[in-house]
Order: sequence, then structure tokens, then C-alpha cells
Amino acid sequence: METETKLDRVTMPALGKPSKIDIIHATETKLANGIPVYSVNGGTQDVVKIELIFPAGSRQQELPLVADTTNVLLEEGTTKHNSEEIASLLDYYGAFLETSAHHDYATVSLYSLGKHFSKVLPVLEEIVKQPAFAQDEIDVYLTNKKQRFIVEEKKGRVVAARNFPALLFGNNHPYGHTTKIEEFDTIKKENLAAFHKGHYSSNACTIILAGKIKDQVFNSIGDNFGGNDWKTADAQVNGKPAELQPSAEKKHYMPKDKALQSAIRMGRVLFLKNHPDAIPFQILNVILGGYFGSRLMSNIREDKGYTYGISSGVVFLKEAGYFQIASEVGSDVCDKALVEIYKEMDRLCTETIPEAELQLVKNYLRGNVLRSMDGPFALAERFKQVWLHGLDYSYYEKYISTVADITAAQLKDIACKYLQKDSIYELVVGAKKA
Repeated sequence: METETKLDRVTMPALGKPSKIDIIHATETKLANGIPVYSVNGGTQDVVKIELIFPAGSRQQELPLVADTTNVLLEEGTTKHNSEEIASLLDYYGAFLETSAHHDYATVSLYSLGKHFSKVLPVLEEIVKQPAFAQDEIDVYLTNKKQRFIVEEKKGRVVAARNFPALLFGNNHPYGHTTKIEEFDTIKKENLAAFHKGHYSSNACTIILAGKIKDQVFNSIGDNFGGNDWKTADAQVNGKPAELQPSAEKKHYMPKDKALQSAIRMGRVLFLKNHPDAIPFQILNVILGGYFGSRLMSNIREDKGYTYGISSGVVFLKEAGYFQIASEVGSDVCDKALVEIYKEMDRLCTETIPEAELQLVKNYLRGNVLRSMDGPFALAERFKQVWLHGLDYSYYEKYISTVADITAAQLKDIACKYLQKDSIYELVVGAKKA
């Protein structure tokens, strides 16, 4: 008779500490016209995602709002099909289209079942190559966008988010420009058509492919996007260089009458993702405000009860990086919250992080890395995030090793370099109490 094995439900299993990441790497091929295709072939489901990336973000635009408007209106009608017909075609095959415009680039993505990929890819081709930019669609989009802008201007957190980058970079910098209501009335059809022609072309395109990829998938991509019919002689790949013009004053206040809460944004300009301090600072950021158990959450939310939530984060762009803290607090305790935020930054500069806290954050970060690489779509996103910054997979190996080896003393040094109070920009929107 077999002896029943009793499970030990008391002793916690030993924590694993991955020393390296063994993942599927993206492989590179080129279409006949030279477009690079990076593929992550994996997964068990018959699904495919194709993402076309173009240097068509706000950093490349000549006029405000043109990059975002051009990108959104790609799927609102072509020279052959209107928006309803496009939606119906994609829906019939269970496909999904997604467009997105950022500071440095814009994307057009299509999710499809592998068996229907060759049927829906011509729709994507049509959207990318032959957008109509119909005047009625432009008018409807801009009217709706303008109305949402007016509504959101009443929200302190939105006003703070819109205005804070200008303090770091300057309003004339593409990373810092603050949208104004009158700018919605300056966009013309010809602006969108010219921007599309200069940026959405084969000699400015990169493709990232993910999912269960079969030979016919590559063949379909070559048939639809591998020709020279959409090559542009004057394709604009790089944006104009812009000079940083940060605010001369560090502290800013925008009044909002009768506001029950005040929106807080604090931070500073940092470095690029390839900087030696980039990974250590990301680790420090998590300790400060990058997860639910962070010091800012423990102090401002759990202990003081000044807010429902507070967080800090690091943003890496192609030409710059920055750090910011964001929260909404009761207007009557805004000044107290600011004092506590600076206190937590100062503690990181003057006190050594306890070993138990450091190990907790290290374990959290290891788990985050592994979760972020679960599945072919996630792996493709991880590749994109290093490729966009001119890095490769060694970045993730370096990240894991830095998380494992970094010491409390090293993090204290990083804090002293970048979290000094006199280097921090501060913006409060609301009924701040003096």
C-alpha cells in the first residue's frame, strides 16, 4: 500500500533567483524593398500580431497635433473603403486594428488568427498606404477631441499631466509642448496628407511580427508591403534637434478654485536608457514609489491618509529621460504631503536602505521581469523597448545582474546624485494651502 505524501503548507518554498534570462530572441529578415522584419515565433495559439513602426511621432511634426491626428485617422477611411466597411471587414475575420502615436514614433498594429492573416493583411496595407483623410472624418474627430479637451481641463490631474513636461523641457520642445485649445482649429487636410507622405513610407518602416508564424505569413507580408510602390524619396526619419529650455523656477502653482483635491507632479530630467545609472535609478525608483509597497505609498497613503494613491516612475524617450512623482491629495493637506514626499527622497540620500526592504524589492523586480516576458506578444514588446533605444538583449541580462548585485550603499549614492531637493521641479494644481 502506497504511503500518502503529506504536503507541507507551512514552510515557504525557497525563492528562485534567475541569474540569466533564457527567452526567444527576435530574428531579423528583410523584405525585398529593404524593410526590416523582426519576428518572435512562439506560442501555442494560432494568432499573429504585426506591428508597423514609423518615425511619425510628435517629435517629427511641424505643427501641433498633426502626428496624433494623422495616426488616428488612418483607420477612418481609405480611398477604397470608409470606416464602417473597414470595421466590418476586420470584424468578419475576428481581427483587431490598433493605432498609437507617441513622442518618437507611431505604430499601426493588426491582431489576427493565423488562418485569416492573408485575408485581413490587405486591409492593413490599404490603411497604411491609402488613407483618405476625408474632411467629414477630420471634422468629427477634431470636434470630439476638442470637446474632450475642454472637459478634461476641469480635472486637476489632467492639467498637471499636460503642463508638467513643459517645466522640464520647455514649451517649444516636442517633449514639453502643452496643447492649447486653439491648436485644434489649425489642422488642415493637407497637413495630414503631407505628414503621411513624409513619414509613412517603406523606407521609414520597421515591422515587428509575433505569434505562431508560418511561412505563408511571411509570404503575405512580402506581397503586401515588400514593393516599392510606397517608397518616398524624401522620407523623414529623424525629427529636428531640439534644445532643452527648462523653467527657470523650480516650484509652480496653478490655482483651481473650489478644488477638493490638489494634483501634484514632481520630478526632473534624467538620462537616456543606455546611461550607466539607468538601471540602478529604476531600482531606486521602485523603492521610492514604483510599487504598492513603496515608501511613498506607505507614508502618504497608509500612514498619513493624504491620498488614495501616489506613484513615481521613469520615462525613457529617444532623446531624453525623466523622472516624475504623481498624486492627488486633499487640498487641505497638500503642503503636508509635499513635506513628506521630500522627506522620503531625503531619507534615501541620507539613510541606508534596510537589507530586508532591499531584498523584497529585488524579488519583486525579478518577478516583474519574468512576467513581462510571458508569451510571444510580450516578448516582441520587450524587444521593441530595447530596439527603440539602440540596445539589444544584453540590456535584460545587465538588468537582472544589476538587480541581483546592487547594494544599499550604491543606491544611496544614486539617490544623492539625482534626488536632491534643489534639482526637483514641482507643480501643484488646485487649492493649495499656504
